[in-house]
Amino acid sequence: MTDRKVPASLIYEEINGVPYYYRGYRAVLSRQKTTEEVMGASALQSAIVSLLIHVLYKYLPFDEYLIATNEPGLHLAPGNNLSNDIAVFDQASLPTPLDDKYFSVPPRLVIEVDVKIDLPNNVSETEYVYDKTQKLLDFGAQKVIWILTKTRRTLIAQPNERWILTNWDDAVEILPGCAFELNLLLRSKGVIV
Repeated sequence: MTDRKVPASLIYEEINGVPYYYRGYRAVLSRQKTTEEVMGASALQSAIVSLLIHVLYKYLPFDEYLIATNEPGLHLAPGNNLSNDIAVFDQASLPTPLDDKYFSVPPRLVIEVDVKIDLPNNVSETEYVYDKTQKLLDFGAQKVIWILTKTRRTLIAQPNERWILTNWDDAVEILPGCAFELNLLLRSKGVIV
């Protein structure tokens, strides 16, 4: 199956000119699933994003930040277009008015929940997470947080600092004055982990 047969609607990201498709895209091509079925997030992924959005809005000054969700696209360079679960932008860095294109300025913070793409055979999930994280940091993000539901781990990466891998019982600082403990948040909504 060649990339030419895959519709653009099934591309999740493009890294170094290589399209990365939504996990399950082959089932769409064989008509076993609809496009919408492979684009959706799990209940746990959705709950995590919702709870983190609540934390962000509670602690970050509304006038200083734009909190973008729903897979906001980032255009880093030609052939490098990334999607995020949550991207927090300094309001002052954004062009006004916003247009119908991907963001082209770096977010201050990116939060990702799981890998949602079909990886090529020669790329592991770990390699993808590290590569995407480094691209975001090189673009100018000040922090990238990955929440991984299979392993119940959180990866925190900042430029020129050691990356930290921790579990969901530890407090994670999002930005100064804004932190979360994921297991505590999930328990507060009756999610058993």
